[in-house]
Amino acid sequence: MRYLILVLLPIYITAKSYGLKELIEHASQHNEQVKSTLYKSQSKLKELDAQESSYYPTLDIGASYNRVNPSTIVMPSETMRGFGIFGWEIYDGGRRSALVRAKEFEHQASIFEMRAFEKSLSLQIINHFYIIKSLKATLASLDAESEELKAQIGRVKSFEVAGLATDEEVDKLQAVYDNNAYLIESTKLSILTNEENLWLLSGIKPESLKADRFVEPKGVKYKRYEKTKILDQNAQALNEKGDAITSAYLPQLSLQDSYSLSSYSGVESIPGFSGGGFLPDNQNSLTISAHMRLYDDGQLRKNREAMQYQKMSLESLSIHSQREQRMNFRVAKSRMKTIIAKFKSAKSALRSSKSTYSSIVKKYEVGLVDNIAYLDALKKQTISQARYKSTRYDYEVAKSIYYYYAGADPKDYIR
Repeated sequence: MRYLILVLLPIYITAKSYGLKELIEHASQHNEQVKSTLYKSQSKLKELDAQESSYYPTLDIGASYNRVNPSTIVMPSETMRGFGIFGWEIYDGGRRSALVRAKEFEHQASIFEMRAFEKSLSLQIINHFYIIKSLKATLASLDAESEELKAQIGRVKSFEVAGLATDEEVDKLQAVYDNNAYLIESTKLSILTNEENLWLLSGIKPESLKADRFVEPKGVKYKRYEKTKILDQNAQALNEKGDAITSAYLPQLSLQDSYSLSSYSGVESIPGFSGGGFLPDNQNSLTISAHMRLYDDGQLRKNREAMQYQKMSLESLSIHSQREQRMNFRVAKSRMKTIIAKFKSAKSALRSSKSTYSSIVKKYEVGLVDNIAYLDALKKQTISQARYKSTRYDYEVAKSIYYYYAGADPKDYIR
């Protein structure tokens, strides 16, 4: 029994039916582009951590070896030195705090970029999901039409043998059947293409898709979507970088303390003096320095102005992004209304085509109408069936787009 389960398990996994949430959640964990945006965000976080570390003092150690020829009383032939340097930037005019804030804004922007990409990826998965379902519905209609045509060809051929039908009637049906066979293969190719795209995005190749739908939009609160937030955060980061540039006009105060241990060889001397007396074995040096920029022909100020123009550019794009979202939100709302009207029309057309076909096929089989009327009725029924189902799926896609431009995550509204 255990071995049987092991054999059947891969088949069960392959044949599993997947829903939209499963596909989207799997994509968020396994899609390489999502991982890329995550790594970028983590990189920005590390940049922020590094910038915050600039507040702390620094401690460096090192060693050196020096050899000269000829040597002098104050310069031995060989010198070995080990040293440690303690440094601390006491005041920088607010440069470090401005850069920390800039990194915070950049990190926040990277988080919004990751969310924006995940939402965009969700829309792509949703679109391929319903395209596949729509194409499979079309394929089912084409297969049904093919079976009907095959049955009619067999019936007409039997009449032909009895002299009650002509070659022309058989050829006409055969031509329609062959064209239908081409449409079936073309539809299968489209299904395969979308399935491959769905696999590329989600990392899953589902054997079948669940009948997922979106909640009907009611009381959805509109809010800015991530594209605008990214622009706003980057604009704020540029503003902080501008402040960091002009901080050089304020006093800068730093402290440095160094301690070294030295060893000498080949020390020269003069009568009455030992050369080693001029060369200390250890030494401590403390330095406190202060400076500020008095004149640079406006270099720093102009650099800050350049940064401000970049900030203003992003702010303009942010305003456009907000208007664009509002526009797409209104269009998305109107699109749903249009598709609802289309759905009602498709439903009526399907009911009419089924009724017409049922009537025509009976008359055709007793010779009251020709094959042209029959084929026309059959084709209309096939098209109506495909249109009815595809319109239902179009409405689901339209709802997901509406949620997206409302600033929400479509995944949260899958039922």
